[in-house]
Amino acid sequence: MQAKRRRTVLTKKEQAALPVLPSEALDIARELATEGVREHTIRRTLGLSPAQWKKLKEDSEEGELSPLALALEEGRADGAGEIVAFMKNKMLAEGSERAAEWLADRVFKINKGDGNGDDAPRVLIQINAALSPEDYGRVINVQYDQ
Repeated sequence: MQAKRRRTVLTKKEQAALPVLPSEALDIARELATEGVREHTIRRTLGLSPAQWKKLKEDSEEGELSPLALALEEGRADGAGEIVAFMKNKMLAEGSERAAEWLADRVFKINKGDGNGDDAPRVLIQINAALSPEDYGRVINVQYDQ
């Protein structure tokens, strides 16, 4: 008995029937994103299926963000701005060193150095200490000082 295959792609007719989000829905998405709500919850709040959500978030052919993706990004940026403003106020008004350290580390990336961040490639060289100088000479080109 062969199992029935499940469709994973919308038909053209179904794609044409996707909703165009009204500005009120985009405002709701923006506001929820500002509050840090997960996309899954925002999608369900707007009453969209996963396929509709995916389609509405797709960029245009010119590479521009879709209205939904733009609303989500704007909301996240507003939320992040509120956090930064809060920490700046805490640093200035209360003299909080912890807030200053947080801002320096997370926002302004002070004392990270150029290219020495956590995303820098790591190189590990292991040399077997049990090799004699002659064996090392065979493994690598060794120049002895004379």
